[in-house]
Amino acid sequence: MAEPSQIERSALGLKYLPARHILQGLAWALRDDFSRAQPFGHCVIDDFFPEAILDSVLEELPQPESEKWTRWASDPESARSSSSKWGISDVYGIGEVTSSLMLRLISAPFLDFLEILSGLSGLIGDPRFRGGGVHSTGRGGCLPVHSDAERHPMGRPFCQALNLIIFLNRQWSPSFGGDLELWSRDGGHPVVKIPPLFNRMVIFESGTNTFHGHPHPLTCGSNRRRISLAAYYYLIDRSRDANYSNYNTLVQWLR
Repeated sequence: MAEPSQIERSALGLKYLPARHILQGLAWALRDDFSRAQPFGHCVIDDFFPEAILDSVLEELPQPESEKWTRWASDPESARSSSSKWGISDVYGIGEVTSSLMLRLISAPFLDFLEILSGLSGLIGDPRFRGGGVHSTGRGGCLPVHSDAERHPMGRPFCQALNLIIFLNRQWSPSFGGDLELWSRDGGHPVVKIPPLFNRMVIFESGTNTFHGHPHPLTCGSNRRRISLAAYYYLIDRSRDANYSNYNTLVQWLR
């Protein structure tokens, strides 16, 4: 059997998540703020993960020319551009630390944390991380404001209910742009802007009118990319509420 890599050896000695009782205490402490947040339920948690874990994730990322990246773009020309949004949902093919971290995000203790925080019972993770995993956008790239389509690989009756983003951008200058914007439910204007800083986790409700994105082209140098991890959580046969009106298979773009 091959010897484990340096990253794999270091990962064995690192704790990915706080202890269960700490997770639950944090969720209860933030629950009211999450429910009262505008324009829809959300929270921002800084320094949640050990920095060594996130640095190891960055070390594991494939080179830009790697075929592991999927170019998410509307046409072949823009897909080839370095400014386009790239992603890797098959996190198990990246490295030990990345796959281990993503698995913690769909573990029972973390699902309990999310349920207490959001007030949503019966949350389900997606072990395939369809549409999630690693996201990377270069200079000039952006993500127009939108509400998400349903994306669970098994389709109905799995309805998206929560989004989670972990930003991995050290020394990210405000001049680079790339703030995550949460827009009003009518899609009229941004209400909250969240800089994509290293070790910042954002959790927010997902629905048919939870508009979000980073709509302004990035102005970072050509050697920098806006990098994040994403995971999505689902309810079975989700009931209609203030943020959710119907099962929607199409992204609703605003900008």
